[in-house]
Amino acid sequence: MVQIGFLIYLFSQTFFLLNIQFPRSYNFDEFHYIPAAKQFLEHKLNKNWEHPPLGKLILAAGISIGGDRPIGWRCMSTFFGALTLVGLYALSLVLFRDLKTALWITFLTLFNQLLYVQARIGMLDTFMFAFLVWAMAAFCATWDPRNNCNQNRRLFLLTGILLGLSAACKWFALVPWISFCLLISLVRLLQGWQTQFKQPLKNDWYHPNLWKGISWTDWLFTLVGVPIFFYSLTYIPYFFIPEEDFSIYKIFTSQPRMWQGQLHVVTTHPYMSQWTDWAILKRPIWYAFEHEGAQNRWVRGVLLLGNPLIMWSGLLAVLVCAWEWIQRRDKTAFFIFYFYSIYYFSWAIIPRKILFYYYYYPAGMVLSLACAYVFHHPAYQKLLRTESTRWIFLGASILLFVYFSPILAALKIPSNSFPTWMWFPSWI
Repeated sequence: MVQIGFLIYLFSQTFFLLNIQFPRSYNFDEFHYIPAAKQFLEHKLNKNWEHPPLGKLILAAGISIGGDRPIGWRCMSTFFGALTLVGLYALSLVLFRDLKTALWITFLTLFNQLLYVQARIGMLDTFMFAFLVWAMAAFCATWDPRNNCNQNRRLFLLTGILLGLSAACKWFALVPWISFCLLISLVRLLQGWQTQFKQPLKNDWYHPNLWKGISWTDWLFTLVGVPIFFYSLTYIPYFFIPEEDFSIYKIFTSQPRMWQGQLHVVTTHPYMSQWTDWAILKRPIWYAFEHEGAQNRWVRGVLLLGNPLIMWSGLLAVLVCAWEWIQRRDKTAFFIFYFYSIYYFSWAIIPRKILFYYYYYPAGMVLSLACAYVFHHPAYQKLLRTESTRWIFLGASILLFVYFSPILAALKIPSNSFPTWMWFPSWI
């Protein structure tokens, strides 16, 4: 299993690096984060104070390795993008306990286009989700009544570390962090109800022996204290910036300022969208669109657009997962529906005035798991009539990726050709 994960990493890392030198100028929000990363390297006042420091520190590491040029700006994104894919592979093994299914999910994720584009741009979301997907895998691994107490303590500790580091890249990671804690509380209440009234529940998705020996003190330490500690550690570089005049006290006082900064981002943008647009692919986002050559005959563009086959089919698959959980209390179906719901529907209540399609990135990545659930579940295999259907689906997804690749990878195309890929006016 480890060897396969290593091969997945090597292949995807190489794949993401191809043509990484384009676009040659800053790609979308690299305009904000690359200068902030260079300010860390120069020990200067960091002007991108609206976000925690870890993502920008990772970008700074990439620039120190690859130089102040496109490969330096984006090499760490390819590294963490590859780690994300391996993390999805690990999560798939935990949920499905089947190597073939995990590999199918891995390939589908590689070609769902969201990961490919995000792994080739210097943005914080790439780093945030890389830590987050491994936290998801560790958290789901605790959901096994066969685990002993020490195994679960280690898994919860790992979950806490990864959640803290994820939140130190971008605050959206607070959503799963809080939801994990709430879910544990709910399960504990259900277990208490089952013990008190001696009413057996339908199945073992919240088994009475789940997390046996783990106390509330363990959870407070691993899922509250540990994440806060590791989140705080990422502020250490501020102590080495003379202009910051930083202190431990300022770690805490800077958080309300960051919150206010997020609330007051009100500048309009031509590619802003609503959260209700994302699942149906109504409004993707052009990260880059640059002309080249005499009379602007050529163009290089980067469009963040999920693979339409996976995005639209995945929505139906999520509904199937919801049904399977409600009807059969299927644990795998529950986690897929749960992760998609918290990543997507949280945007209905997050007080953010300006929204973009890339906020759908975490939820869109879960759709590969949902599709796998349908294609690999025995009941639905009979409905689909043949096992080869899932391979046809994967092959069609790869072909769509190849079709869209010129506007995903900033390939050089004639200026008047880009409408070929614009299936709807709202994509332009």
